[in-house]
Amino acid sequence: MLYYDLGRDITAYTTDRTIGRDGNKIREALGAQKAAFFYPHQTHTDRVYRMDEAFLAEDAGRQKEILEGVDAVITDLPDVVLGISTADCIPVLVYDKEHHAAAAIHAGWRGTVLRIVEKAIDMMQREFGTDASQCTAAIGPGISQESFEVGEEVLRQFTEAGFQMDGVTTWMPNSRKDELPAMKPHIDIKEVNRRQLMSKGIDAQKITISSIDTFTDERYFSARREQKGTVKCGRILTGFMLKGRV
Repeated sequence: MLYYDLGRDITAYTTDRTIGRDGNKIREALGAQKAAFFYPHQTHTDRVYRMDEAFLAEDAGRQKEILEGVDAVITDLPDVVLGISTADCIPVLVYDKEHHAAAAIHAGWRGTVLRIVEKAIDMMQREFGTDASQCTAAIGPGISQESFEVGEEVLRQFTEAGFQMDGVTTWMPNSRKDELPAMKPHIDIKEVNRRQLMSKGIDAQKITISSIDTFTDERYFSARREQKGTVKCGRILTGFMLKGRV
């Protein structure tokens, strides 16, 4: 398990492939064997869901329905283990110490284009009164710029969505040497999301960024490296548990 220092009253983590999304192993590692455990079924949207007491009161079937198509979860519930799944996409955590609330955000390139990080923080502001300048954040293991080769149509979606791509795009030789074009863009998707965090007011010094590249580090799942045809690779989980305050 990889842990992040976001504050005294939150435990923030990323699993590796030996744990994946196994709730029992995660709770054991966190010392929270009796805690409720949830992660959404993500579909690369910009949907942000606030998990509250009403959600906990629902039966398991209804809870699953609610979390369908959700790509970010925010909550101020203590003693609940939450997470989002990734296998190259970028996991982002935000913690508001003042209001003891947090967000777990799945930021693949599509969600990043949709500004899901900004939208999650906006919802925290509406729901909890969060002041982003007082928040800490972590960007977890995900694909690096060197590994994230994309087509020009992907780069175009970022520019058409208003992103300034200077400094986060570089052109490198096509990994498929027998195909054109000879050069293809590589996007620093972690940096794009860091810029979104800062655009909402989070200080750069309060943002932790993992240097782990899931494409090259085999301790982690990588859809780009492992997922072939109908064969699906696993997923790691990045999330948090808010500690109960006395």
